[in-house]
Amino acid sequence: TKKKIMPGLETFIGSKLKGPVQRLMKWQAGLECVDASEKKEDLESHQIVVHDDRLYFRIIYKGAIAFGEAYMDGDWTPGTKLFDVLKKGIETGSLESRFQAFFKFIQFFAANLGLLNPQSIFRSRKVAKMHYDLGNDLYEKMLCSHMQYTCAYWKGCNDLTWTGNMVGGLEQAQRQKLDLIGRKLKLKPGMRVLELGGGFGGLSYYLCTHFGVSVHACDLSVEHEVYSKEHFNHENKTFEIIDYRDFLKRHIREGTPLFDRVVSVGMMEHVGPRNFPNFFRQIRKVIKPQGLFLLHTIGNSVDDRNQDPWFEKYVFPGACIPGPQTFFQPGCIGDGWKLEDWHNFGVDYKRTCQAWWDNSIAARGELPAEKYDERFWRMWEYYLQGSAAGFAARSIHLWQFVLSPQGLPDDFEGRGGY
Repeated sequence: TKKKIMPGLETFIGSKLKGPVQRLMKWQAGLECVDASEKKEDLESHQIVVHDDRLYFRIIYKGAIAFGEAYMDGDWTPGTKLFDVLKKGIETGSLESRFQAFFKFIQFFAANLGLLNPQSIFRSRKVAKMHYDLGNDLYEKMLCSHMQYTCAYWKGCNDLTWTGNMVGGLEQAQRQKLDLIGRKLKLKPGMRVLELGGGFGGLSYYLCTHFGVSVHACDLSVEHEVYSKEHFNHENKTFEIIDYRDFLKRHIREGTPLFDRVVSVGMMEHVGPRNFPNFFRQIRKVIKPQGLFLLHTIGNSVDDRNQDPWFEKYVFPGACIPGPQTFFQPGCIGDGWKLEDWHNFGVDYKRTCQAWWDNSIAARGELPAEKYDERFWRMWEYYLQGSAAGFAARSIHLWQFVLSPQGLPDDFEGRGGY
């Protein structure tokens, strides 16, 4: 393995690269670097304060991932808010184009000088476990009482501005999301519902208690199963640790009764575009002809299947946020399914991420510092504020699709109203 270059040497080399890298960052990403020693009183959203010149070396050496890692290490801070800096970078031309193009140019330049192996960052999975191995202590502080780790529905909370009381409205907004799903599925007492990706169990519990249905949830997390049974247990709810593919194959093979409804919230990002056709085909075989399938997922403005390398390493390894063409490829939506409704409320994810951050930072003193150190909190802020910026800039979206196997006899009642 390559030995880590000494921080002092990184700073020295970075100081020699300062001018060219600063010009490239301003030209390609719209970001202006200000030395901490020259910091002014009134900085703007496109400015960042550089505390260590090694930032410039790290960008040359590691490309896009270095920008986030340098923030985690305190090499730079935002001129105003982190959200403002990241949103500015996206709106300059989107992280997938001009902002990202800057880092791709740097990687090409460095690779030709033998300075880096561009693929090495994609092979690393060690730090990614930070996200999935986190205990429930943080999530219980960050999320609502329903333990919803997906976008809330803020309709009726529109008086809350970006700097307003997001935390106070999160509970209501998540409850509205759960109710929205139940209403879109047109649930009736006695219906059998399949949930793919059960999470902590809050959705299935809500549907059982408020709509009188029975739910069978599939999930891969043992922690989720334990939490679901301890906090969201219900006589009409079952929670199974099984891969969705294995469950669907077994259900089809055994010929067990079909489900009235199928719902999947926040799982599609982990399915992978190559598995989309089989995913939709298999669900088609376990749902009644007159049934409904609700798919709640993050979507991309473009069909770029390459995830930002920082998010790949620290947040969601192997995840993919597909664009419209991927959802409508042969074998998916429109091929064996009738599209009843397509609802985009990605702007609500901006508010959700902000509320999660506010909750997290408010509870920091109650969480063990040895587990959640300063670098973790900078990582967590970059993750939540970066996500919020992407949704605010409309680079990524939150989509809810309602699909039916045969088509509803009448117009979908929820369209436009919700």
